[in-house]
Amino acid sequence: MKIHIHRRHLSLVLAFFLLFLAVTYWGVVAKFLKTILRAAMPLLIGCVVAYIVNLLLRQYEHLYQRLLPGPRAQRFKRAVGIVLSYLSIIIIVALVIRLVIPEIVSCVRLLITNHGRVINRFINTVQENSSLKDFWKSFDPKHLDWDKIGKYVGYGFGGTMKTVMSTASSIVSATTTAVVAFFFSIYLLIYKEMLARQFNRVMDTYCSKIKRPVMHVIRTFDESYSNYIVGQCKDAALLGIACFIGMKLLGMPYASMIGVVTFFGALIPIVGAILGASIGVVLIFAISPIKSLIFLIFIIVLQQFDNRVTYPLVVGKSIGLPSVWVFAAVIVGGGISGILGMMLTVPLFAAIYKLVTEDVQRRHANVNN
Repeated sequence: MKIHIHRRHLSLVLAFFLLFLAVTYWGVVAKFLKTILRAAMPLLIGCVVAYIVNLLLRQYEHLYQRLLPGPRAQRFKRAVGIVLSYLSIIIIVALVIRLVIPEIVSCVRLLITNHGRVINRFINTVQENSSLKDFWKSFDPKHLDWDKIGKYVGYGFGGTMKTVMSTASSIVSATTTAVVAFFFSIYLLIYKEMLARQFNRVMDTYCSKIKRPVMHVIRTFDESYSNYIVGQCKDAALLGIACFIGMKLLGMPYASMIGVVTFFGALIPIVGAILGASIGVVLIFAISPIKSLIFLIFIIVLQQFDNRVTYPLVVGKSIGLPSVWVFAAVIVGGGISGILGMMLTVPLFAAIYKLVTEDVQRRHANVNN
């Protein structure tokens, strides 16, 4: 018993000592943590990619098991599921690019055509300006400081080369990160059961007393994020398809591009719907103000229908977060990390809300008993 107390006190002293060092040398610690985070960023991105792809993988494996229940066929279940999951994502991205790029080109051509007269008028004004003509007539190259001009040109060329090299380095770094994250996500999906077993063994060995509540918290967060991702994607897809079909029936331009913008906008809670509608109104207004007004009325009606009918049916109460807390999560997430923060904090708040609600109910039940 004395040895056990002594070890516990020693652990507390060691923990406080490490905390003291971290606070005292916070600059060094922060720099070290930043270096570790930068080095581990491809692995962290791979974990996020694997988590999202795993949602598709589970569906494909379930379908594969129903279609090919034999023991021999089950050996290829994981490989087939991974290939189909990544192939589905690639096809979706290719389809989006195929739909959006032609309409972006059409939009740019329209803007150039509409503003070509303004550009020509500006060029004619410059050419016919009497003050500029007098300046060029009185211009004498002999009075120029060519040494200073040479320095400016040299610095400008050096700065340009530095910018080009920095951009090329960033592209290479981003490509390397993407490749490493991609392959690491595949490894995680292949060995996910083995990793789960290893995690359980570590918990049983070092944290057996708190394993049950820790696993409950992990499952709650997993359920919250998976339900949110699947539900939001389904609802956004339905909204984008409905927007595309409605715009085609109404004879609106840029139906494919605005449908895709509506889909991605619907992934962002509260703000996304306004952003998608605003982009559509501006693009259509360049062609026809009346069609822009019709589109605005159409998108408002469509979003109201989605908020009251489609979203509750597709997503339902799987998030389990009241609207006031959704708004708070969006504001906090947007302030921390912009659009990405808005998307990630809603399921985070939902998981915390569920855990706190369960704890409050359990405490009240213990008091009443």
